[in-house]
Amino acid sequence: MATIILYSKSGCHLCDLARTYLEDALAGSEVPLDEIDIRRDPDLFERYRYRIPVITVNGVERLEGRIEAADINALVASLA
Repeated sequence: MATIILYSKSGCHLCDLARTYLEDALAGSEVPLDEIDIRRDPDLFERYRYRIPVITVNGVERLEGRIEAADINALVASLA
């Protein structure tokens, strides 16, 4: 089973949109969604601070920045 992680931070409107799109795309599936606040880890903050939101699947960065619902739907569909 795939592991999806959303790297984000509070107050990021692009992160909020990506989370909503992911939750909608994953509704009814058994694929878990984990969210990590990059401010809790200095290394993650340095790595992603200008790129969030970042979505990884099984540790591979797949989407970042201004993410559209269609991009997430295609990503989730590719996991099936």
